[in-house]
Amino acid sequence: MSVKNARFVELHSGMKRRDKQAWIHKILCPICSQKMPIVTLSDALIQRLTSSDRRILRDRVLSGFCLRVNKRTKTFIIATSANGEQVRITLGRWPLLTADEARAKAAELLRDCRNGKIPAKSPALKLPTLRDLLPMYAAAKGIKPSSLARYESLLKVHFATWQDLSISEMDTPAFSRHCHEFAQTRGAAVVETGRGLIGAVIKYANAVHGLTLESPFSQLAAAGLMPEKAQPRMRKLQEDDLPQWYLAVQRLPEKQRDLLILLALTGLRRNEGGCIRKKDLDFESGVMHIPETKTGHPHSLPITPILREILNHHASGLEGDQMLFAGVSMEHLAEMAMRAGAPKFMLHDLRKLLATIGERLGFSDAILRRILNHKAKRSDTLHRHYVSVSVKDIQKPLEEIQLMLLCTMQGKK
Repeated sequence: MSVKNARFVELHSGMKRRDKQAWIHKILCPICSQKMPIVTLSDALIQRLTSSDRRILRDRVLSGFCLRVNKRTKTFIIATSANGEQVRITLGRWPLLTADEARAKAAELLRDCRNGKIPAKSPALKLPTLRDLLPMYAAAKGIKPSSLARYESLLKVHFATWQDLSISEMDTPAFSRHCHEFAQTRGAAVVETGRGLIGAVIKYANAVHGLTLESPFSQLAAAGLMPEKAQPRMRKLQEDDLPQWYLAVQRLPEKQRDLLILLALTGLRRNEGGCIRKKDLDFESGVMHIPETKTGHPHSLPITPILREILNHHASGLEGDQMLFAGVSMEHLAEMAMRAGAPKFMLHDLRKLLATIGERLGFSDAILRRILNHKAKRSDTLHRHYVSVSVKDIQKPLEEIQLMLLCTMQGKK
């Protein structure tokens, strides 16, 4: 017997079998040989972790059961040995897999390792394609069909080569090069939409399938290779143009004329105003409901005397589900008015003009946000959680704004 082996026997002959196994495991397992915290892994503990250095936490309850922590993910793993071979098995990511579920799963695999049986690696899961993920993401987030159609069109036009490949392909240099070219050759608004969509789908795939993909756009932005964000469009229609605009609108057919006036006097977005149904109008209480909005939150406005005349006229004789302005093409509405002599404008200009008049009349931000169905910033705790503005609160302010708008349109001071 060599001196080294004799020394080994002398040191460890008095060890209990359990302690000796733990010592041997520590020698064979480089992960366990590192200085790592030994804790009792629990959901409450994991929730508090903020480490981003890929450190590994060992479980006090079950030897070999560990948690790998980095900036974005927390992954349960097994780090042990069997028959002198290192065994590394990924169990799943938290919180998709709870600590207790992962420990129970680890116990079965570790039992096999203790008996000298190396667990077979699970076959690689077939990951969905970008085309498959988009509708699943849209359903999970409650995205409207119109927005989903727009996103599908964007993928078809700008990411056609990649939409039928596995989502794992989005972690390749080739996809990064494609995103770089896309960012450098497309308009700012399109790039911004594409960047947000790809980033959101990747985050969804990471959460659902336990991946650690990173959006190439994030890497490009960190390197300063992304173009500047799209700036808001400048308002084309000015207050001095309103008399000319109003005269041109009076030359349009009845539905188109009244819808444009309605949009100008309410600040509604085009789809919100164009899709008003008879059942959305409560003339008795004087409230107009807009159930589907851009923000996803139902909206309501008072039916002022000026609006009542327009709404009553177009709701007469309709059934509950019928739309007041059915048959009007919202995409061509502004163009029709411009052909009739109106100055160049966008439908969104009408919304901006209403906000401008409201500001000039001295109404508070809370009142204008309530009229326009805008949300306060997340940091604005006062207006997000405390201040509540009802339909009655905006009745008089809206009437004053509408009166000022009509006077301006008709050339009155």
